[in-house]
Amino acid sequence: MLNQSSAWLREQREARSWSRREMARRLIQAGKAAGDTSMPRIESICQNIRRWENGGFALTERYKLHYCEAFGITAAEFGRQAPDAGHIATVNAHGLSVSLQYISGRLVIDISGLETPEPEAEPERGLALITTPGPPRHYGGRA
Repeated sequence: MLNQSSAWLREQREARSWSRREMARRLIQAGKAAGDTSMPRIESICQNIRRWENGGFALTERYKLHYCEAFGITAAEFGRQAPDAGHIATVNAHGLSVSLQYISGRLVIDISGLETPEPEAEPERGLALITTPGPPRHYGGRA
């Protein structure tokens, strides 16, 4: 049974592009840094992460603290959803619109208004946007 905390754990891990194994490694590291000398092996933690993210088992206070350390958040921030977490910003200037969104663990940059103007005799001072004719290019990298 998936609950809000389970979904939040998965979203946080995926937003950082961490596999369950990487999350387990970071939880172990956080535990050791906190002086927890009885941290299980990485395989056991991976299995627990799967259970926690699927709502099979409740997360203990011990692991909540380790998650906070691994995610770089305070205990008060644990489980909280940022307002409008998907949309980061939109900037409109000089006919160009740039929108930043965070979707499924990826930073999506949407740029519109890239019509290529007639070349000017002398470029203006500041930043210049250079475009090439042809279809838009998409890059599938992770943020």
